[in-house]
Amino acid sequence: DNDIAIYPNRKGQLPSAWEICLTTPKVSEAYTTALEAGAAAVLAPIEKPWGQVVSYVRDLNGCLVELATPMGGEDG
Repeated sequence: DNDIAIYPNRKGQLPSAWEICLTTPKVSEAYTTALEAGAAAVLAPIEKPWGQVVSYVRDLNGCLVELATPMGGEDG
């Protein structure tokens, strides 16, 4: 008996327990482009204490997408 449930992503619900991360040296531009294409804002670009810039959006299917500079990269 297996009680594991799989829940699909839905725009109006919490995202599933996974995300995809896309790296770019230009997080701010990628974030703006994603929003203009219909993604929903989750977290505007911020710089982490270790120097990486990250942001989060949800795509048109509700999937969580992280946009981040490569480790040690700059947001240009």
